[in-house]
Amino acid sequence: MTVIAMTREMGTLGKEVAREFARRMNYTVVHHELVEGRGERDRGESEVYRFLEGSEGELEKWRNNRAPDGYLTREQVFEIALEGDAIIRGWGAASLLKSVPNVLSVRVCAPMDFRIDQMKRRLGIDERAARREIERSDASHGRAFLRFFEQDWRDPANYDIVLNSEHLTPELCADILCDAVRNPAFAETSKTRSALLDRLLEARISTAFAEDGGMHRRGTRINISVEDSEVRLYGIVADGSSSGIAESIASAQQGVGNIRNEIIRVNAFS
Repeated sequence: MTVIAMTREMGTLGKEVAREFARRMNYTVVHHELVEGRGERDRGESEVYRFLEGSEGELEKWRNNRAPDGYLTREQVFEIALEGDAIIRGWGAASLLKSVPNVLSVRVCAPMDFRIDQMKRRLGIDERAARREIERSDASHGRAFLRFFEQDWRDPANYDIVLNSEHLTPELCADILCDAVRNPAFAETSKTRSALLDRLLEARISTAFAEDGGMHRRGTRINISVEDSEVRLYGIVADGSSSGIAESIASAQQGVGNIRNEIIRVNAFS
């Protein structure tokens, strides 16, 4: 039940790597663009991520209650990871899930000249147009990654495995990934499942906060941490009601155990 979270980079043959691995291991390929909430998916910020990858059979597995346009919220990414045997390919999931022991975070990359050559052949465009599309995709990727995680998506420390597809064929990349997911280090255990459930609960509470107008009062800074279903709320608020509202919203979420409310009230900001 190992899950692979793979960062997508245009022109690196990542699609072929994912398909070859999925074929061998009977995994589902889920293509995604991470969004804050369901309403955000209509913005059309990135057309390149608007689809799910894989065969018709793989698409059918995820058609019901999955974002058919390729947009996924944090909650949906965690839900897919809990079901297992999936390769979540796009951007965001590799960082979102990297703290979970049975999730293998992967980056498939290649030098710019290699990527340009791939795009020229695939799209029938010239070098200048290919470079422009790649740079546009990378810039969009980088801005979104900073917004969500305040990290550089190119930093190898964000991944368990980095594969250079200029030197490694998709078949060889798949060999490496197959060996990795068979390793006991990435096996699902009660501990890894508990960690995923905790991250899912954090995401659900965060979404509930975002959807509640009362949580947007000026001066509200509330953080959420969940461990073994125990929810810790901490941070600062500028009024007397926000702390209680936050606890009430959190306690209403399915799966919540105890709640530790460590929110501090301070004077309203000037």
